[in-house]
Amino acid sequence: MQIIKKITLPYQLLIALVLGIILGKFIPVADNFYNLLGTLFINAITMVILPLIFPTVVVAVVQIFTQKSFGKLLLKTFVYFFIVTTVIILVYLAAGYYLKFGTSIQNGAGTQTLKGIATKIDLWTFIANIVPANLFAAFSDNNLLSVIFFAIVLGLGLGAYGPKNAAPLLKLFDIWIKAIYKITDFVIKLSPIGIFGIIAHDINTVGAGKLFSLVNFIGGLYIGYLALALIVFPLIALFFKVPYFQTFRSIQDLFSLAFFSGSSSVVLPKLLERLKQTGTSATVTDFVVPLGYTFNLEGATVYLAVAVAFIANSYGVAMSLTSLLTITLLLTFISKTIATVPSGAVVVLLATASQLGLPKEGVALIFAVDFFANAGRTALNVLGNALAAKALDAQSKTVKISQPIVKVAKG
Repeated sequence: MQIIKKITLPYQLLIALVLGIILGKFIPVADNFYNLLGTLFINAITMVILPLIFPTVVVAVVQIFTQKSFGKLLLKTFVYFFIVTTVIILVYLAAGYYLKFGTSIQNGAGTQTLKGIATKIDLWTFIANIVPANLFAAFSDNNLLSVIFFAIVLGLGLGAYGPKNAAPLLKLFDIWIKAIYKITDFVIKLSPIGIFGIIAHDINTVGAGKLFSLVNFIGGLYIGYLALALIVFPLIALFFKVPYFQTFRSIQDLFSLAFFSGSSSVVLPKLLERLKQTGTSATVTDFVVPLGYTFNLEGATVYLAVAVAFIANSYGVAMSLTSLLTITLLLTFISKTIATVPSGAVVVLLATASQLGLPKEGVALIFAVDFFANAGRTALNVLGNALAAKALDAQSKTVKISQPIVKVAKG
């Protein structure tokens, strides 16, 4: 028993991964049980996300509003998000295409695996839906972006009303946040059980043989992921004078959990808490990170760029420099819908394929191994948002944000 207690979370998750692969392969009869464990875990995390995000954003906006710095931070945040994601997409798309990534793969995959998944995203409808016509519907649909929008508006309203007048509500929000953190601590401790269920179900459903048939794509994709983690992110950190590897070490257990679970939402509550514990401003953290979960998904942008290049090369689709630039701009905007759509990365990939004339069969070709691809992109999304919070906090030091009106819980 003492040995089990000494095993840290990343190793517990690794053990869960191995057991999930073995039991999913050799005891398929228990698939309903595997699926139940994974579903309960994801549902438990999903349950606390919006109840946590809403009050933290409200409190952060009130704090920023009182310092007359809301406009500056909002502008810096969106400039950072769009510049970083656009550059990443352009570099990876061009590199993947001109290095002929995917030319050795024989095409011909069918589209039956895509049944039930959306094939088009209306960008204008997405933008219009940012403003929720029904707030309760936004919460019930887990529409993160709409909830964040209302939280910002409410925060501005409370700031205009006066922090002293709004203090009772802000105090209630603070107590609420502390309670959600405690719930999250308990769920995280049970995460290896949930991860075991997720992996075992995936192995049993998709099949190990089909999963290993696209080693070339997964291998190239993870080279891209490593380049993002070891080259691109350190360069960004260097530019903003952020200690990158120290930042990574401070959240490495959350990075591992996001990797094995395939869900960045799983670590969101602890990520907010950990960043504050390591010296990042509470106001910047609570504002930047939730927005980043929609607008700053660097891991997902790498996946989309590499996947589009892979499909284009494997089907012999020629792309000019103008086409590459057009695809880059399209992916920059349309990738912002990933967080609000089920199977987001696949949906965005299909939308891009449809609008640019890429064969949908290409999406089917790599869809079977999507949960392997998802592990890396999800973990990098988490790391990228931690870096964004650190970088924008470093920039906001000149704004001199004061101590919070209501201190957000640290544990």
